[in-house]
Amino acid sequence: METKIYHITDPVTDRDKILEAAEIIRNGGIVAFPTDTVYAIGASLDHNAAIEKMFEIKNRPKDNPVSVLVGRDLDMHLCIDIINPNNQICSKFIEAFWPGPLTVIMPRILTRVPSIVTGGKLGVGVRQPNNPIAQALLLEADVPVVAPSANISGKPSPTTGQHVIDDFDGKIDMILVGPDECSGIESTIVDLMGEYPVITRPGAVTIDELQELIPRRVFQLKEVPEDDSL
Repeated sequence: METKIYHITDPVTDRDKILEAAEIIRNGGIVAFPTDTVYAIGASLDHNAAIEKMFEIKNRPKDNPVSVLVGRDLDMHLCIDIINPNNQICSKFIEAFWPGPLTVIMPRILTRVPSIVTGGKLGVGVRQPNNPIAQALLLEADVPVVAPSANISGKPSPTTGQHVIDDFDGKIDMILVGPDECSGIESTIVDLMGEYPVITRPGAVTIDELQELIPRRVFQLKEVPEDDSL
């Protein structure tokens, strides 16, 4: 297939390209784009076939969960069950660190979030990225976007558009290339499914920063599994 490659200098002046990318996502296509951490490859949460194709293109095991990106805080409620005991803790975390490099795992809506997104688990990781291109795309798409990092599984996470082009040119519908490199520092993943918050992957937000916000203790896994989520 032919992959459209657009270089975005500013999401306002290049809005026509953002709109085209958003339409591709809404219609079941796959688009790669920069975030504040690394480049992402994304498909609409509402298109299972696109999500499965994305896993195949990345050569990603289907029991390996991926994150969902949203353009607004409230959009996370399109993915998670709003009736759960950790809503208050989650609200404090996203108020402090969204948009930004913090992924929160909360109970998924079983009828909305397919099991391939969560690796069959009950929780789904959700994040709002702090990157103007990603934000513009997510807002225009107006749908949660399933978005692991834009690399073949096992390869280093991509921080430049060229990394993405090398791996996915001819395999996906569109690649949006930003003007700057991504930070390369992955988001912190905090699991809020249990009694205590647990950091399952350390990243840009530290355990001390999270602990300052709540009286309940925050734990961190000693052994962190390999992951190419954002």
